[in-house]
Amino acid sequence: MNVPNILTSIRILVALIVPFFLIDESLWVRVAVGIICTLAVFTDWVDGWYARKYNLETKLGKILDPIADKVYVIVCFSVLSYLDVLSFWWIIPIILREVIITAYRFILLGKGIVVKAVLSGKWKTTMQMLTIGIAYLIFMANKHFPAYFYDFYWYVLYASLIITLYLTIRSGIIFFKNNWTFIKRIHNFS
Repeated sequence: MNVPNILTSIRILVALIVPFFLIDESLWVRVAVGIICTLAVFTDWVDGWYARKYNLETKLGKILDPIADKVYVIVCFSVLSYLDVLSFWWIIPIILREVIITAYRFILLGKGIVVKAVLSGKWKTTMQMLTIGIAYLIFMANKHFPAYFYDFYWYVLYASLIITLYLTIRSGIIFFKNNWTFIKRIHNFS
C-alpha cells in the first residue's frame, strides 16, 4: 500500500458511506456530503498524478482505481435516483455497463491480464462525475434554495445525462473491442 492506493481506498470508503447521508434532511449534512464527495473526486486525479510522477503505479492501483470510480458512480447515481433527482431508467445502463466491465476485468485478472484504463473510459468517468455534481447542485437548489431554482436546470441535467450515457456505452463497446481476443478465449468462442 502506497500513498495513491491509500487515497483510492479512502475514496472507496467515502463512496460506500457518504452519499447515503444525502437522505438526511439537514442542509448542513447535505453540504458536508457535497464537500466530502468533491474532495473524493479530486483525489481520483491526485492519486493518478502522484503514482505517475513518483513511479508508484502498481497492479493493485490499476485494479482499485477503476473500482473506486465505479463504486462512487453507482452509489451516487442510485442515491440521487432514490431522492427523485433523476429517474432510475437513466442509470440502469450506466450500472449495467459498470458491473459487466468490472466483472470482465476481474475474470481477466484471474487469467493474469490487467486491463489498464483507456482514454474513452477516463472521459466517461469524468462525465459521470460531472453529471453527479450537476444532479447534486440541482437537488440542493430545489430542496434548500427554491428561490434560486429554475426549470432550465433540468435541461442542463438531461443534456449531461445524454452525454454521459453516450460516453458510457461507447467506452463499454471500446472495452469489448480492445479485449475481444481475451474475452473469446474465456468463453471458448472461435
